Amino acid sequence: MGDLPVLQQGRDVPVCLSNAELPDFYMGDYSVLGLLVADLDRAHRVLAGQQFAVHKKSDHLKVKIDRTDQLPAIVNLLSRNGIACGLADIVDQVYQG
Repeated sequence: MGDLPVLQQGRDVPVCLSNAELPDFYMGDYSVLGLLVADLDRAHRVLAGQQFAVHKKSDHLKVKIDRTDQLPAIVNLLSRNGIACGLADIVDQVYQG
């Protein structure tokens, strides 16, 4: 199905999305759904400990999602482990030339 980007809440540096990830034709309302968490390192440990496929990048995580029911399961798992989280549009700016 795809990857869910997981980012630290209140991050100072925006995540850089590769141009390969942008569709060929997009409008100004392009967005990417991601999960903002209060503690990225703890979220990594919790998700990896529950056997989610997690790939750690320098500034965020990518969690492989195979089924739609995994998204609420991830949010519930993090919440049960005391990690505040929420879904958000993680694209701050996209140049449209």
